[in-house]
Amino acid sequence: MLKAQNVTKTFKKSGGNAFRLQIDELEISEGSFTAILGPNGSGKSTFLKTILNLLFADTGQISLLGTSHKNKESRSKVSYLPENFSFPKNLTVEQMLHTFANLKDNNPDDLDAKIAELAEAFNVDYLDKKIKKLSKGMTQTVALMHTFLSDDKFYILDEPFNGLDAVQKKAIMDYIFHLQAEHKISILITTHILSDIDKTCDTLHLIKDGEIINTASKTEIQGEFGSVEDYYLNNFEHKTETTP
Repeated sequence: MLKAQNVTKTFKKSGGNAFRLQIDELEISEGSFTAILGPNGSGKSTFLKTILNLLFADTGQISLLGTSHKNKESRSKVSYLPENFSFPKNLTVEQMLHTFANLKDNNPDDLDAKIAELAEAFNVDYLDKKIKKLSKGMTQTVALMHTFLSDDKFYILDEPFNGLDAVQKKAIMDYIFHLQAEHKISILITTHILSDIDKTCDTLHLIKDGEIINTASKTEIQGEFGSVEDYYLNNFEHKTETTP
């Protein structure tokens, strides 16, 4: 699904230190559920945008679905949920889904049936409500509906569970697991909600200051640390020295 090698991207800051993304190697296979975890400002969103060619890498190679990520065709079966998004406020949920669905070529043959399927799976009974009337959790759910509306193979989700309660997260995760089982989709996720990763991801990459500092499978993490949270804190928590 994805292979990145020697990828760099530098942002120059006036009067301060430049930020440099440097991914030596990262690979995601078909049907996998992968997380990239790290503190704020560590480069997670920058890397996702570079994968999608929304930001242009300075050096390196990125292969997306078997071809260069610079080719438009490489992104034809990829859906992306950014951390920050915006929909027209005066459209209803259903109107927005129909409008934005037309931007992709690989929509289901029966769009209304797919919307109904997602609405049932995601507990959405407000298709006729305007976007501006939705709560934060409702808006996030609608964004996820839009992300999974087209029949893709690779879904890149940047902080997808913002504002969702436990029941809603479970409903969405159950749907994702269903897609994985039925269609072998791949997921790449970033999130600060570490407890969700314990239940979902196969492989975790830790990123700090633009570099991958550790990679482990969930099985390895649970065997050595017990939980993803303990694994994360072991790598990122500031340790203070005490004097006897």
